[in-house]
Amino acid sequence: MQRYALTGLFAVLSAALAAVGAYAFAGGASARRLIVGIAAAAVAAWLATLSASAFRRGRR
Repeated sequence: MQRYALTGLFAVLSAALAAVGAYAFAGGASARRLIVGIAAAAVAAWLATLSASAFRRGRR
């Protein structure tokens, strides 16, 4: 049960950071927005892989 909670937490955090990245990219082409967008997208991708990994381990 705890693994599913961890999977859900990582999925929600990943979605939130993906939204932050999309908002930063949509806001314009300034250097600050691009850096924030790239960083948010990278952390979102990392959390998505953690979520998928926790989901796969929970299904065994």
